[in-house]
Amino acid sequence: MSPGGTAADGTGPGEASGASSEAANDELIARLRQIAAKADPVPLPLLSAARAAFALRDVDARVAELVRDSLVDAPATPMRAGGTARGEDARMLSYESAGTTIECEVMARAGERDIRGQLSGAQAATVAAEVAGKPPVSVTVGAHGWFTVRGLPPGPFRLRCRLADGATLVTSWTSV
Repeated sequence: MSPGGTAADGTGPGEASGASSEAANDELIARLRQIAAKADPVPLPLLSAARAAFALRDVDARVAELVRDSLVDAPATPMRAGGTARGEDARMLSYESAGTTIECEVMARAGERDIRGQLSGAQAATVAAEVAGKPPVSVTVGAHGWFTVRGLPPGPFRLRCRLADGATLVTSWTSV
């Protein structure tokens, strides 16, 4: 020790050198992770949904972002006050990407969701609705871009379109 109370390597009393300090930090972080995993583990359904969503990714796909949502953008006059005559509630969603638009009406009924939509600005033969943890539901797109997907469970979904030019267009995840 030098007269000022520092060790020959420049550390003060009770301080470890850089390498051993880093090892001590890594050990502390590992211990804290173990404690957190026991005290408040990540729920298994959340881990399953995260893995399924990661598996559905496509790095080359164009993403159509949600630009309008009737749940957020209150219209001046309601389209369907109190739902439809069949007890359904409708939600309107619009996605856009580079001149391509996907307009959707999501109908909630008896614990399921139906999506009726139209793709404009591009042509696609099929649209697949993806829900984390479930196999995608593919449907044919009509001559004017119309499609209908039935029986989706409540929760996050996205649409994947294989366009005529070979590109893939996916919507951002939306919870319904």
